[in-house]
Amino acid sequence: MEKIVIAALLACQPGDRLIDWSDRMPPGTTLANVLVTVEPFYTRLSIYQPGHFETVQRCCNGRQASMIRIPIEDGRFCLAQSQRQMKWTLRLSLKPSLEL
Repeated sequence: MEKIVIAALLACQPGDRLIDWSDRMPPGTTLANVLVTVEPFYTRLSIYQPGHFETVQRCCNGRQASMIRIPIEDGRFCLAQSQRQMKWTLRLSLKPSLEL
């Protein structure tokens, strides 16, 4: 029963897509800048951590491209599209995070 609960917590919302970039993330990376482009321009794309919908970040509301900064836990993200037939691209730019 515990495995079912854990799997439910690590999943995306129904209808959202799981993106796994865990093999592309260098160890110790905590933040990433993501350049998001959408087509058509009036669509929206939401990115959040699996199991943590409260961390959702929305982009591109009325713009064709937008840069958002997302925290990295394990390199997996959920994507929610505002329309089924929209086209989108993600470009990841890793920057070392500053610790104070």
